[in-house]
Amino acid sequence: MGMMLSRRRLAWSVPAAVIAAVVTAGLLPGMASGNGHPPLDPRSAAELLVAVQGSTVEHLSGTVVETARLGLPDLPGSDRSASLNWQSLITGSHTANVWVDGPDRQRIAVLGQLAESDIVHNGKDLWTYSSRDNAVTHAVVPADTASKPNPVPTDAADLTPQAAADKALKAIDPSTIVAVDETAEVAGRSAYTISLTPRDARSTVRRVLIAVDSEYYVPLRVQVFGSGVDAAFETAFTDIDFTRPHSSLFSFSPPDNAVVTEKDLGGHPSTDAPDATATQPAQPKPSVIGNGWTSILTMSQPPAAATAPGTHDGRPTGSLLDQLTSTLPNGDRLLKTSLINALITTDGHVFVGAVTPELLQKAATGSAG
Repeated sequence: MGMMLSRRRLAWSVPAAVIAAVVTAGLLPGMASGNGHPPLDPRSAAELLVAVQGSTVEHLSGTVVETARLGLPDLPGSDRSASLNWQSLITGSHTANVWVDGPDRQRIAVLGQLAESDIVHNGKDLWTYSSRDNAVTHAVVPADTASKPNPVPTDAADLTPQAAADKALKAIDPSTIVAVDETAEVAGRSAYTISLTPRDARSTVRRVLIAVDSEYYVPLRVQVFGSGVDAAFETAFTDIDFTRPHSSLFSFSPPDNAVVTEKDLGGHPSTDAPDATATQPAQPKPSVIGNGWTSILTMSQPPAAATAPGTHDGRPTGSLLDQLTSTLPNGDRLLKTSLINALITTDGHVFVGAVTPELLQKAATGSAG
């Protein structure tokens, strides 16, 4: 979905407004046992959302696997470099180890076939490390944000069920059908399942399933379904432990011969993905048109990697843009997948969203409502 390409926080709670939006949601039959559906006491959607908001979990560790099944071919380097750039996030699977010790300590290690990237937040210190480049970035988290619940938003947090659930739940509005689906077993734990179904036909999201731990009410899995039978996007814990991680996991010292760069957060605590080093060209920052399920991200030009020429067996293949898009009669280029669509106009503007191509074209002409 379009919102997946924006920066997302490692969020643990659900906004109170979400609860108000579904307070009338009732129970559905089918809280079945067997076949991976453990028996649990019935809960309404509103009760589950209240429980998620009231969760007091501050400590956990586990392994998260994120998978995109958009119907796109594997893109260069999508599963090898532990990169979190746009082309790696929209295809293939990514694995990350996650450790959380309250608001002051978090660590995420993104694992590739040939590399690993780490983001370590320990008090006032924020470190990123890319083994591919042996490059380290260090920043000091501003004092006025270090004590906040989510002081360090990172691209790596995009891989977690918490972040994906937070975005999906924020999209709830009166046009959303909210219900309780079958129970599930995720990472060896029993879970309730919240189902979100947009009524707006302009959204390509058919439904979203959020599996919530039945004891701690932490999101364990998020599945987003588009036109395909399987989830177009899925992020889930494959194992999880709610005990406090050892403090040594949050200690970081730059490896020998690593190139260390100091970064000034300037009062705005954020970090690029570990692979997004200073040697890469700056990417355009997107803005958002609309809200909820029909949100559209727009930027002034395609990411540089999309227009760079590629090669296969030493022969030029054209840019990724050429390979993945079709040309419309007016010259604009359209990328269609089972969930995300993107429109690149002839004047270099990009519109991306989990919406129909028709809505993207209206956004391009300024007539999207």
